[in-house]
Amino acid sequence: MGKTIWTKEQLSAIETRNSNLLIAAAAGSGKTAVLVERIIRIITDEENPIDIDKLLVVTFTSAAASEMRERIATAITMALEKNPNSTNLQKQLTLLSRANITTMHSFCLEVIRNNFQVIDLDPSFRILDETEGVLLKNEIIDDLFEDKYENDDINFLNLVEAYSNSKNDDKLKEIVLDLFKFSMSGPWPEKWLKDKSEEFNINDVEELDETPWMKVIRENTKIELEGLISMTNMALELSSETDGLEPYIETFSDDISIIENIYYSLNEGITSLYEAFNDYEFSKLKTVRKANVSDISVQEMVKNIRMDVKKKLDKLRDKVFFMHPEEMLIVIKSSYPLMKELANLIIEFGERFGKSKKEKGVLDFNDLEHLCLKILTSEESNVSQKFKEYFYEVLVDEYQDSNNVQEAIIDLVSRKYSENPNVFMVGDVKQSIYRFRQAKPELFLEKYNTYSTTEGKNRKIQLYKNFRSREEIINGVNFIFKMLMSKEVGELEYTDEEALNLGA
Repeated sequence: MGKTIWTKEQLSAIETRNSNLLIAAAAGSGKTAVLVERIIRIITDEENPIDIDKLLVVTFTSAAASEMRERIATAITMALEKNPNSTNLQKQLTLLSRANITTMHSFCLEVIRNNFQVIDLDPSFRILDETEGVLLKNEIIDDLFEDKYENDDINFLNLVEAYSNSKNDDKLKEIVLDLFKFSMSGPWPEKWLKDKSEEFNINDVEELDETPWMKVIRENTKIELEGLISMTNMALELSSETDGLEPYIETFSDDISIIENIYYSLNEGITSLYEAFNDYEFSKLKTVRKANVSDISVQEMVKNIRMDVKKKLDKLRDKVFFMHPEEMLIVIKSSYPLMKELANLIIEFGERFGKSKKEKGVLDFNDLEHLCLKILTSEESNVSQKFKEYFYEVLVDEYQDSNNVQEAIIDLVSRKYSENPNVFMVGDVKQSIYRFRQAKPELFLEKYNTYSTTEGKNRKIQLYKNFRSREEIINGVNFIFKMLMSKEVGELEYTDEEALNLGA
């Protein structure tokens, strides 16, 4: 077997030390091979060999962890064949069985089993299976709602009135369970719930304009309007190039002015945007003689484009900008007590669920991360500091699919913010597909946009060569991604820097 030839970027990812390192690894770029080689070089370093059990390697699935362990075992075995008398390699092969090559849930479970006394947990706990968990949640939420009804709590009754139908309150129960599940993907769910309910506590239109929802509305509206301007420009261009359609030029120019006027009001506040959306009026398309038109199909095309643009703009107005901001403010202010009650209801459900699990001696998968976090943030136990001192490096695979609670755990077991940082993160934000499981690709993007490509404690290396696919496939993928991906759509500008390059 020939010696592996690494690219300059791969070699940099393998050899760079003493920094937090983000590896943006495109599809087929050999990221697993790079990760394995980095580990091998760390444990076989002639000057300062590190035992493999002093590395924490976090993978996304148990299958990926098993594959990683096998690949490392193969690499150590091959190295032993070349150097059979190496006591260090023999030691690393022995230590491999207890190495921390694991999923986040498995690591958290290990932390809990070794430190159960810190959180007053019965060490004989078991993991709740999914069906049992669903039944337990349903039982608890039924009891919670029954107690609320008996207490005749006015805030709760108002919430039921707002989010239930005349037959039952199943819809509200579903909302509580869904939001509870969603909140558990963050490190501090109770704080998150309270903070989100407080976002409804606004006093004037200026505050309304600064809310996260208005930001989303403006961004989405901007994308829609840019598309409509582009469509109208196409119609204008086609009219200019087709004999007999000259009378359309003035109409389409006016249409562009109307849409641009709305577009420019995006920067002037929600009131100006509302007024612009409710103040436009398209003129009638000028008449042309069919006998004078050189291409009737073009005439039909531009007329259809105009009809489509008008429909889309009207739909945007009728669905989003149908209510004056002052009226919006009244509605949102009236929602505040309901959101506050909803947050309190979810928190109380979480407390009852936690108490019931403790009585039954069971934990669910969310508990693994949150109880691990509780142990790591306990000042009395000093567990976090012990991990910081013990782990030479923390390596995270498929980093684009991490969530906020996992990020908090990584921060607490690593030296990410110290003088000697030691977090190695590898992934590809373009391959992030687990947002429905509350993955936060924003964690990857924040580092991707701020880490240095040259030096410093926080560095970024891009592996952009694809060794898996033919040139025709790569060119096709690059073309499609460049057409589709932008900062607004896809959260990343697909430039030549992000594009795949032929490596095979």
